[in-house]
Amino acid sequence: MKINNKYFGEIEYTDRETIHFPEGLFGFEEQKSFLPIPFDEGSDALICLQSLDEEALSFILLNPFYFFTDYDPKISEADRSAIGSPAEEDISYYVIGVIREQAADSTANLKAPIAVNAKTRDARQIILDDPAYTFRHALGEQKGREE
Repeated sequence: MKINNKYFGEIEYTDRETIHFPEGLFGFEEQKSFLPIPFDEGSDALICLQSLDEEALSFILLNPFYFFTDYDPKISEADRSAIGSPAEEDISYYVIGVIREQAADSTANLKAPIAVNAKTRDARQIILDDPAYTFRHALGEQKGREE
C-alpha cells in the first residue's frame, strides 16, 4: 500500500507497520489507523505519525525519554486493558510535539502521551493524573538522554 506524506512524499507500507487506535486520538476520534515514520531511520526519537484515514493529517511524535530523562508515565489498569494488557516493558510511550522555528519555543504534550502495545500495535492516548506534566511542556526545559 502507499500514502503521500508532506515530509517524505510517497511512502510504501504494510498493515504490519500500522498502529491502530480503536478510540482515535483526542479531537480526532474518527482517525483509527496511523503509520509511524521515523525522521531518522533506526531511531524513534522523532516520528511522523501519518493518518491512513486522512492523508493531510499527521502529527509529530517525540520519544519523551530522549528529551525528558525523568519522565515516568503511570498507565491506569483501564488504559492498559484497552491496549491488550501488555507488560510494562511492552509499552512504548510517545508524546505529541509542536515544533517551532526556534527549538526553545517547541512544546511536548507530556500530560496526554500515546501508549502503544509493542506486540499488537494497538494504541491509546491517555491522560496522566500527575500534576508535574503539562499539555504544553517546553522542550527548552528538557533534560536529554546522553547518547
